Amino acid sequence: MDNFYTNLPSLNMNSMSIQSTQLTSPISPDEMVIRSRGRRRFPSSFSPDRATISRHFPSPTRCTSPPKPPKPGKKVRSSSRLSASTERVRKQLEYFSDDQKDFSILKLLPVMEKGNSGHAPSQPHASEIEFLASHKAKKQKTSNTTTPCPSPLQLAKGLSKSQLVDLLTSLTVANPALSTTLAEMLPKPDLSGLIANLRYLNQNIYKAIPVTRLSDRTDLLAFNRVTTHLAAFKKSLVEDLNMLQEAGQWASVLEYVILAWDIVMGTPVWDNITHNTSRMSCFKHLASSVLKIKDFLISENDRLKLIKCMAGFSVREVTLCKEKLLEGK
Repeated sequence: MDNFYTNLPSLNMNSMSIQSTQLTSPISPDEMVIRSRGRRRFPSSFSPDRATISRHFPSPTRCTSPPKPPKPGKKVRSSSRLSASTERVRKQLEYFSDDQKDFSILKLLPVMEKGNSGHAPSQPHASEIEFLASHKAKKQKTSNTTTPCPSPLQLAKGLSKSQLVDLLTSLTVANPALSTTLAEMLPKPDLSGLIANLRYLNQNIYKAIPVTRLSDRTDLLAFNRVTTHLAAFKKSLVEDLNMLQEAGQWASVLEYVILAWDIVMGTPVWDNITHNTSRMSCFKHLASSVLKIKDFLISENDRLKLIKCMAGFSVREVTLCKEKLLEGK
């Protein structure tokens, strides 16, 4: 094995170069071995030969600058473009006389001749007379199609209650004789709408009561669910009574008390006595409205109905009203 490695020509050449360099230059033996190896060559299967690439594609120098673009020369108009532009300008500046143009359509339009001063005006053209006649007919047609103004009675339907009262007041002040006629023509107030609204609010109370097996329909849970509806029922009853009392319609007040008493009697009675405060308050307002009647004679039929309704109540206002009715005052 030792003979094999010693007989290699590369070793012999390296040894010779090392010896020669040792004699000529003070370079270390390791440096001489590195220099004698030469440049590393990559196989063709691994990558292309760099020498071939550099031979066929030389890299440009770094100092080279890009070529400067040539300076544009003076634009010279071609003869064809110059002739075309001059021809266009010549056509635009060239005017023809009226005889050379075709005014056949304009000649068909009617032309009115202007009369000279001091001469009688000329007759209008037939087409002008026809145009004026049609324009006048259109004007009359549009004026006839205007919508008529509605009657005052129809306009009064859009007024509120307070506006109607103010209107009647102004009419009676301007014409005192109209006040007597108006008093005779005034009808009796219609209470059907008021009573229907009161019944509707009473139905809402029962609809709001919860239906469960865990609680009764008259306990605290049910009362808390219908508190809002009880307040709305009482508010409607008080507003209706005040409106009839302010109007002085005492006959309608008695009628409303008799009809509303049965509805209030139909409201639920709660287990807790304090929860029945709203119900008792409604009875107080109904009895107080009857007590306010002074200069009105109550019929016997209404008196008996009211006494029958107020029987069995221990509320102070109801007791006083019942005693007054029994006295016949």
